[in-house]
Amino acid sequence: MGRRDDFASEFEAAFARLQVRIEEACGIDAGWPDRTAGAIRAALEFSAADPRAAQLLTSEALARGPDGFARYDRLLAYLGELLAQGRAQRIEAERLPEITERAMAGGLAGLIAQRVDQGSEAELPALAEEAIQFVLTPYLGAEEAQRVAAAGTA
Repeated sequence: MGRRDDFASEFEAAFARLQVRIEEACGIDAGWPDRTAGAIRAALEFSAADPRAAQLLTSEALARGPDGFARYDRLLAYLGELLAQGRAQRIEAERLPEITERAMAGGLAGLIAQRVDQGSEAELPALAEEAIQFVLTPYLGAEEAQRVAAAGTA
């Protein structure tokens, strides 16, 4: 029973640290696209710097059964809420399927889990531009998403 309790407290601590990093990276005065780009960069940098926390939030959570699934689902819901604000960016975005934000958040979590599980977490920050473009495209269109993604690397 102690091991399950360790997982729960370790997950919660990692999730709290990730939330702080994302919220600090978003910037108060930035528009939604730039806040989202900052959040994605922060999540990738967080995962590269603390692969144990990234593993707890992704692969290990999914391996823990119902308790882990519930925690992982809360992570995706948090990330999805940040992305859902993008629906106001253009009229076409309002017609996106309801699962768009969860799918985008799950895709990012899967990318992070894969790199961490392979011991390649150091590659994650270099993937930021592509990940940002991928996530922003449904909300902004390909050209504007590419511009926003590239702006953070200049």
